[in-house]
Amino acid sequence: MTEPLFRSLPTAEAFTVSARDGARLPVYALGGPPRAPTVLFAHANGFAAGSYEPWLRALARDLRVFAYDARGHGGALWPEGPLDVVFHVDRFADDLAEVADACLARLGGAPLHYCGHSLGAAAAMRLLSRGGTPPWARVILCEPPVFPPRTSPHYAGALPEQRSLIARSAARRSRWASPAALAAALNGRGPFARFRPEMLEAHCRATLRPQSEGDYALACPPAVESVIFASHRDADTWQHLGAVQGPILLVSGDPSLADAGWIATVLPDMTAAIPGARLQVLAGAGHLMIFEQPERCRMLVLEEIGRGA
Repeated sequence: MTEPLFRSLPTAEAFTVSARDGARLPVYALGGPPRAPTVLFAHANGFAAGSYEPWLRALARDLRVFAYDARGHGGALWPEGPLDVVFHVDRFADDLAEVADACLARLGGAPLHYCGHSLGAAAAMRLLSRGGTPPWARVILCEPPVFPPRTSPHYAGALPEQRSLIARSAARRSRWASPAALAAALNGRGPFARFRPEMLEAHCRATLRPQSEGDYALACPPAVESVIFASHRDADTWQHLGAVQGPILLVSGDPSLADAGWIATVLPDMTAAIPGARLQVLAGAGHLMIFEQPERCRMLVLEEIGRGA
């Protein structure tokens, strides 16, 4: 592997965390008030830290903010090997532990809080389900895709939806003429119809690596995105939710929306399985809630971290 020139948040201070298997993860320090609480943020599958840049910059008005590109995304590098091994859910949990430790080392003993969205939320849930002391004080997890077991009444409905997602992500178009071309293709389509314009633009800039003039490739290759979705489906995280420790706020999109997915449906049961967890539903928001209602999500994070102050 060689060090990439691409960074999903090119204007932020960055450092690199090396994972146990050799993956290299860019971690971005977005600043914030010197004595403010600190939060580490992790992104969704197929996205990147820079996809959330306007929201992260707004969050940094009140908090010190770290974010990182997960393996398979943004400016991250990952080792060769079978995709289902390199991108297994445990690798994301391992990476998160390494990144959290690196951020804590920079804080010199000050507490760290955590906010994860989708893949980033699932990585935290996997890490916490393995037991041990959490590396952060408070946790906000936005729709973690922890797949229900066969014994769950939600399993039969979730399975075909996840199969479709796995197939569609594998077939995703991987090359574009520019970030603007990708934004034009996504604008008004499906869940992207609820995106704030500045969030859609940031997402398209952060997820396309320039190859040559007029040629951009998805930083998260379709085969990688697809195998990550499959890894969520096949994981047994749900069966270990009782081992999760620490104050956790689970955030759900609106299950009454026409395009609400299986995660919003199962979140009440998931919350009930985690000791001390709480659930908050965002009316009118879908799975990509931070892109749809960024100010509401910013206030939610500030309020939750303030609870532990």
